[in-house]
Amino acid sequence: MRLHPFGLVEPESLSEALDAVTRLDGEARLVAGGTALVPMIRLGLVKPDRLVSLQRVPVLAEIRKDGPALELGAMATHADIERSRAVRDGWPLLREAVRRVATPAIRTSGTIGGNLAYAEAASDPAPALMCHDAEVRVAGPHGGRTVPISRFFRGFYEAALEPGEIVTAVRVPPPPVGARGGYIKFTSRSAEDKPLVGVAALITLDSSGRCTDIRIALGGAAPTPIRAAAAERTVRGEALTDAVARAAAEAAARDAEPLSDLMGSAEYRREMIRVWVRRLLTALRDGTR
Repeated sequence: MRLHPFGLVEPESLSEALDAVTRLDGEARLVAGGTALVPMIRLGLVKPDRLVSLQRVPVLAEIRKDGPALELGAMATHADIERSRAVRDGWPLLREAVRRVATPAIRTSGTIGGNLAYAEAASDPAPALMCHDAEVRVAGPHGGRTVPISRFFRGFYEAALEPGEIVTAVRVPPPPVGARGGYIKFTSRSAEDKPLVGVAALITLDSSGRCTDIRIALGGAAPTPIRAAAAERTVRGEALTDAVARAAAEAAARDAEPLSDLMGSAEYRREMIRVWVRRLLTALRDGTR
């Protein structure tokens, strides 16, 4: 397929990248790993006049500890995050989620910043980051700002980015002390496909089995990744019995707003939310994940 012709700009600093994006001579598109944008160009869904590559801005690829938190540069790939010793030792839920993204080739090129900016409802990393109350750092022509990930997804494939803004990093607080975490991805076609439903959870249980803290987030359950707030309220302060796990799963399904597509109908997705929320909660309770 013949590609629409475009120019390529390869800035070597964040300020150069911002200048290239905000120039007024035609439409510019940022390209990180290109795993989403390049297919869109091939299909003619977007026709940018120039691409602004972030590959030569080294500061955007760093993965480091910043005090107790984890700092992920926007250009850190899913494979980089999976291999990181810091992530392995302190953020196993995030590691579990990024290692489920698509194929090894996609994980090697796809970036965490590109994943979030694309605002895919069925993202694998997003539910895990939501359970960690992560923050997305953004730079633009008017300076930098920080957006809680709970407010970063505005709508279907729409992120909270203003014209000329670039995702620069993701700050990930550590999980609560003693928390157990897990991510389940259910696909109706290939294991390497995006999730029909993805469920991430962090739970903390006291010595009697009562839940003192819980965070549940879903992908593929609404036009954006979401926190399952009603399900969390159902479990918090209660012993995590089978009945409570079923009630939480029902609350998550009831509050979801799934869409129908070629992978499955909205009602099928809702039923899978019931199944996989319950299974993940009971597995975390029993220590089988």
